[in-house]
Amino acid sequence: MAQHARRLLLPAGLWVSSGAIALAYAAPRVLAEKEEKEKTGGSDRLFDPEALERGAKALREINKSPYAKQALELSRQQEISKQAEHKEKEADYRRQAAALEKEREVVRYEEERKLEEQRAQVGARMKQYEDELARKRMMADHELQRQRNAEMAKLQEEASARAEQERLRVEQQIQAERRAAEQYAADLQKQVQRERALAEAEGRIKEARENEDVNRRAALLKYQEETRKAIESINAVMGHLGQAALELVTDTNKLLTAVGGTTLLFLGLFATRETTRVVGRTVEAWLGTPKLVRETSRFNIWNPSTWSLGPTKTKEDIKKDFSDIILHQDLHDMVRQVAAAAANTKAHGAPFRHMLFYGPPGTGKTMVAKRMARTSGMDYAIMSGGDVAPLEGKAVTQLHQTFDWAEKSRRGLLLFIDEADAFLGRRSDAMSEGLRGALNAMLYRTGDQSRDFMVVLATNRPGDLDDAVLDRMDEALEFGLPDVAERQRLLALYLDKYIAKAGTDEGGAGAGKSGGPLARLSWVLKGRKSSADAIEIEPAINEALLAATAKATEGFSARELAKLLAAVQAAVYGAPKAVLTADIWQAVLQRKLYEHAERRAFRLGHHGTGDSAPVMGGGKKQ
Repeated sequence: MAQHARRLLLPAGLWVSSGAIALAYAAPRVLAEKEEKEKTGGSDRLFDPEALERGAKALREINKSPYAKQALELSRQQEISKQAEHKEKEADYRRQAAALEKEREVVRYEEERKLEEQRAQVGARMKQYEDELARKRMMADHELQRQRNAEMAKLQEEASARAEQERLRVEQQIQAERRAAEQYAADLQKQVQRERALAEAEGRIKEARENEDVNRRAALLKYQEETRKAIESINAVMGHLGQAALELVTDTNKLLTAVGGTTLLFLGLFATRETTRVVGRTVEAWLGTPKLVRETSRFNIWNPSTWSLGPTKTKEDIKKDFSDIILHQDLHDMVRQVAAAAANTKAHGAPFRHMLFYGPPGTGKTMVAKRMARTSGMDYAIMSGGDVAPLEGKAVTQLHQTFDWAEKSRRGLLLFIDEADAFLGRRSDAMSEGLRGALNAMLYRTGDQSRDFMVVLATNRPGDLDDAVLDRMDEALEFGLPDVAERQRLLALYLDKYIAKAGTDEGGAGAGKSGGPLARLSWVLKGRKSSADAIEIEPAINEALLAATAKATEGFSARELAKLLAAVQAAVYGAPKAVLTADIWQAVLQRKLYEHAERRAFRLGHHGTGDSAPVMGGGKKQ
């Protein structure tokens, strides 16, 4: 036992053998296993009583040892340390598990967030797809409705066309029957008249046959009486002439006087004729107007307002003169610049520049030329190329006379040649000698710039002009059709002129006052009014209606818009009361739109139906 105790102790301190420690550990474990087995209430077939005895024996030995308590305490402390380590590890494990759980929660939250975003994106895409489907469905419905409306409109137009054709057919049939009836009545009347004339002729022939002897004797007596009177007159005249001739031959002084008087008489007549011809040509050259000139503001001795040259105008005056002319802004500025340059050209002694105006009909080319001449202080003369073409060989002479007349203008002359392409077209083998000569004469007179006249050519077909003619033009201005804003301004201008000012001195389209007091008295004596009635305008005729009309009249020229307002004026005066209503406006507008479409079809080379004319406010074509 002493030896066993010594083995348990060491010089450095307390030492417990591995067997004792194992027994210390094994004893409680064995006891715990025994208690567990007892709790289970059953006997264990593997129970080893010898091991229990050995453990008990080792326990007794330990109890007998003086260091038993220290060994147990040491074992207990070690067990506590191990349990603390186990608890610390368990806490670390729990912390790691908590961290893992937290990380797992974060990952799960992130996954749920991404899932919600994906769900939101999918929902948004589904909503967008549904909206796109709804929009496409709506567009399809609108397109289907539009096609149905177009088909319905087409069916209505076809029905209207068929009804119109049927009406025309019935009207033509009625007119044909009426003409046949009138022709039958005329033939019947002719037959009656022919039979009556035959009866009257037969009666006169019968009467003449019955009175033939009496008539023959009366005619013979009348012839004999007339023959006797003629012979007596001839004898008397010849007797007087013979006596006068005898006296003239026998008297030398009378013979010389007669010969001299006759000679002087013939010389006077010849001199008077030649003098009159020369004076007439001179007066015609200075005061007359060439045959080719249709209109001119040239000097007139009976018009004192044309005697003075007039002051030179400034740019501001020229700008005011063109303020009432509605053109494209660029063209408007160019026209004012040209007029301002021409206004001072004569004063500076510089030559005038020839110009070419081209564009569709009715766009203001002639009006701008007149205003340019008036603004620049020049005279103007208007001629047409259509008057030159039929002259053939005489065209050259009259063109030279016209240019000679233009060179004698004191103010300078603006010669406006409308429809210039009629005789200034491209030279070809098919051109007649007369037109070729007229073209050459025009090229000769416009070869150099002149200080006496300015030539302005106007044409709707500038491509047809000869290249040499185009080369002689110093400026080329295009007069295009007015746009929407310009059409609205033109409509407002013509509405004021033809409607608002009707019955005043400034009224247009024949609705102004008729001259002075004598003219008014003449109208009163004729039982007519001296001036047209004023026109009342309803509030519905406003800027909105003018804007809608301007939008509907796409392709209209200024002249067509003026005719539109003149037709509105005529429609108002054709009504019981002189009141302009929206219904009258719309009716006239639809008719003019239809006429414009018809004219456009004529220009295209076929007869249209006016179906392309726009319709405002759902109105029908008139």
